[in-house]
Parts: sequence; structure tokens; C-alpha cells
Amino acid sequence: MDAENKSKRQLQAEQTKDNLFIAAVELLTEKDFDDITIRDIVARAQVSIGTFYNYYSTKMEVFYETYRIADHYFTETVAPLLSQGTVLERIMAFFDYYAHYSSDLTDMRMTKLLYNPDNTFFSRDPHQGMVGVLIGILQQGLEEGALVGGESADEIAEYLMIATRGLVYNWCTCNGSYDLAAATQKFVHRLLAYYLPAGTARS
Repeated sequence: MDAENKSKRQLQAEQTKDNLFIAAVELLTEKDFDDITIRDIVARAQVSIGTFYNYYSTKMEVFYETYRIADHYFTETVAPLLSQGTVLERIMAFFDYYAHYSSDLTDMRMTKLLYNPDNTFFSRDPHQGMVGVLIGILQQGLEEGALVGGESADEIAEYLMIATRGLVYNWCTCNGSYDLAAATQKFVHRLLAYYLPAGTARS
């Protein structure tokens, strides 16, 4: 729904939800997750505890809000920037944005927090948001013959995302000791080699 079609109450509700998320993220830069309380979050956001429970059931749910924000960023900001170039160039550009989002736009503590086995957002509807943007590019590549391999765009996207998330996880365990964007480019380039038609330059 466009902002101009939303009621004042809906816009205020979204702003309150965003303020709670921002407050939680700020607190995570100052202390460990386990040391942050819901009272800390509402105090920073200047709302009541009752208001908090209108939007979230747990403290962790607030931090998972980052997925809504990431999906919006990729569909509204990144997708329009991926309309030019070859399919391979667009895929590489997608993962460059993904790496920068994980390393530069998201705090290291946040990334570590999100990479946990209970996070169901990694398996959310792939046709929405971030992964949906990737699937669209892959589908075009398959239709044009720029990609092969006998797998669907959904399957290729799942494979690439699982593998790249593994790289991000490794980067987290190394406390960001290497350039994630550069590593991602090299990593994804090798993964994509499997899907290139015979005779396609892999340099």
C-alpha cells in the first residue's frame, strides 16, 4: 500500500514500529543481546510496554524486523539498479549489494544475532522481497539461455542464497577479518560457473 493511500493512524503505527526497531538496533551497538530488556527498548523508543506488545511478542521479534526492511531495500532501491548489463553482471551486482548490506548496513552484532538455527526468516516466501529480485534475474537468464543446468530459477536462487549465507556465517565467525564483498564476488563467481553454457568465458 502506498504511503499516500494509508490513513494517518496506519502511518503512525508504522512509525512506532520503526522507532522500536531503531531503538533495539541502537541498544545492540551498546550492549549484548542478552543484556537488553524490553524495558530498555521501550524507554529508548519513548513508548509504553503495552505499545511494544501491540507490535511484537518477544524481544527477538524486534530484531527480525530487519528482514522487512531488507526486503523493502532490495525491491525498492536495489532492483531498479539491476536493470542494465548482462544477466551475469546483474547477478554479481545483486550479491555485491547483499554483501554490503550484511557487512556495512547491518551491524556485526546484528548479523551474528540473526544467524541462528531458530531463524525461520531464511525460509520465508522466496518470491517476495530480496530473493524475489534474484529469482527474476535468474528466470530471465534461463529464458535467454545465459544460464543452463536443468534447474529452475527458484532452485538456483535457493542454492546461491544457502551458499552465500554460509559465507556470511563464516565471515561472522572470523569477526569480519576479511572483506566480505570481495570474498562474495569470488565465491559467487565460482558457483555460477556451473550454470554457464559450455564455451562461456568464466574469467
